[in-house]
Amino acid sequence: MTGLDDISRLYLVTEPVDFRKGIDGLGTYVQSILNTDPFQNAMFVFTNKRHNKLKLLHYDGTGFWLLHKQLSKGTFKWRMSSPDPFLQIYPLSSVKVIVSQVSFFV
Repeated sequence: MTGLDDISRLYLVTEPVDFRKGIDGLGTYVQSILNTDPFQNAMFVFTNKRHNKLKLLHYDGTGFWLLHKQLSKGTFKWRMSSPDPFLQIYPLSSVKVIVSQVSFFV
C-alpha cells in the first residue's frame, strides 16, 4: 500500500464510533470531535462498541485509505480508560511495528 511506510503518528481513538461512518464521516469526526487534522501524516484507529471491528483512516497525500478489519470470533484488546478522546503514539519505530502487525491488537 502506498504511503503506509511514511506514517509518523498513530492515534488510537479511545471511545467506540458508529461503524456506519465511512471516510467522510470519520474525517469529520477527527476534525470536530478530536480537534485534529485528518490530512496530517498519521493513521487514526477506531473500534466499534463490541470491539470486534477496527477501522484505520489514513491520508497519503493523494486521497484517503480506509482499512476495515472484522474478527470472525473474539475481540480486540481495547482497554483504554482515558479522559482524552485519543491516545497518540508517535515514535516512528512504534508506529511501524503497529502498522506492519495489525494482529498486535488481537
